[in-house]
Amino acid sequence: MNMNDILANAINNAVEDKVQPVLSTPIEPSTGQGVRHDTSPPNPPEPPTATEISIKGLDEKAVLISVKRNMYSPYKLDQEESKQYGAGNVNKHLFEGRNNLVKSTISKFTEVYTYVKDNTVPWTTGVDMLNINHYIEFTSGLRQRVDDANRAVDTLCLSWEDEVKADLERLGEIALAKGKPNLANEHDYPDVDELRSKFGIHIRFMPVPTTGDFRVEISDDDKASLQQQLDDAGVNANKHVIKSMIEPMERAIAKLSVPIGNDGSVFRDTLVDNLVEVTERMNKINLSDDATIQGSIDNLRDLISSYSSEQGKDLLRSSQTSREKAVTDIDALCKQMSGLV
Repeated sequence: MNMNDILANAINNAVEDKVQPVLSTPIEPSTGQGVRHDTSPPNPPEPPTATEISIKGLDEKAVLISVKRNMYSPYKLDQEESKQYGAGNVNKHLFEGRNNLVKSTISKFTEVYTYVKDNTVPWTTGVDMLNINHYIEFTSGLRQRVDDANRAVDTLCLSWEDEVKADLERLGEIALAKGKPNLANEHDYPDVDELRSKFGIHIRFMPVPTTGDFRVEISDDDKASLQQQLDDAGVNANKHVIKSMIEPMERAIAKLSVPIGNDGSVFRDTLVDNLVEVTERMNKINLSDDATIQGSIDNLRDLISSYSSEQGKDLLRSSQTSREKAVTDIDALCKQMSGLV
């Protein structure tokens, strides 16, 4: 059994073993029916030692989420052009441009993917970790975006004939101009039922596995390997948080380093707003007990707060001195964070 199988087995066992019904009130034993009531005082709990520290594992702090999207692809193999090209396949780009319902529908499915990636940290390919403390907020936002995507599919299906007709006319004009009459072909388009079947979003939540999730005994080496994967997931999650902050910080440094009045020096509020937004998101997705990681988030939040007001933005827009100070401060913090990845 390879380690991918071991990890999959652990997840599957965790799903079956850990999903238990939760009772709103605990069931207490009756003191009647011949059961003697114990009136003796309970034993006091043992006081914790001074060095005792409780650190939660990933299985207590996070849940895994897998989101798979199916989408209609607006590309069609052009048999004739591919044969003439002779060095590979040539695809026709149906529904080219942004002003059509196909592209707007696909964009709604992309928003689902982006929302998941923005609010989670990576676990493995196709699976991410969600901070359990933000599960309700996250799923509410996810449900809204999935509903928007499904409504976009409904709208596209209702207007499918008109969309196909418009695209055939577009390709017909290109075919006439290039002298390629076969470019516009109504058989390149699926019927509406097939179109609908090509769209879908599948979401699955799973608990983070632990080495204790196996129903059969596995070797110590395999347990150690799985534990290493869990440890690596935690390290990679920390790096993801730091990198997610460094990237917009570097863009801000590059932008603010252009002297006022030079090409490319125009300041827009979104430069600061993006940094504020990333600190809020990283504060939500952070799973680390490392004070250094949380401290990096807090430091960026405190730094950018001095520029997030209208007055602060105006200074960055009009004052070269303020820009230079901001560049110095952001660069210093950026270099400090770079040492963590």
